[in-house]
Amino acid sequence: MKNAILTTLNEGGLTLWALLGLAVMIYSLVYVVWRHGRKLRLRVDAGAWKKPMAVAGDLPWTTERPGPREWTRRFASFELEEIAWVERRLPFLGVLIAAAPLLGLLGTVAGMLVSFAGMASGGSSPPIDTISAGISRALVTTQAGLVIAIPAAFLLALLKRQSESTHLELQRQLHEELQGGQIA
Repeated sequence: MKNAILTTLNEGGLTLWALLGLAVMIYSLVYVVWRHGRKLRLRVDAGAWKKPMAVAGDLPWTTERPGPREWTRRFASFELEEIAWVERRLPFLGVLIAAAPLLGLLGTVAGMLVSFAGMASGGSSPPIDTISAGISRALVTTQAGLVIAIPAAFLLALLKRQSESTHLELQRQLHEELQGGQIA
């Protein structure tokens, strides 16, 4: 199994190794964003944004209900620090995902160039080994680019939905607080 993987990676050339590195980056970022998003949703559900921030002059023992301006300030602060962390990473993840099939296409072009060079060097009887190696490289890198990008695109859609859902819940809670806690 290990030898088969290494053989395939070597057949794909540098492009396939680059695709492997890109896949590690993509799926690592997917995991980090997903994990942060889950923790963020738990914090939003617990109302973490409602807790007062440490601001000079705040009295931690005050029992007054915060006014609309304070709720809005807390909401904006939480949104800028927490929600934005996830949302800043989603476009970059999208770019990485879009790069995978393009990098696979680059490997296709490189593989076809190897094939054509083999045909040109052989005269009337081109070396079949060179031609088949080029075609193999072309197919392997194209396949790898698509295998990386297609599931990652679905995961990106799920991460966007997770972020939107968390943001909507945060907005719902703010609306509830601005209405005096009377909305269920």
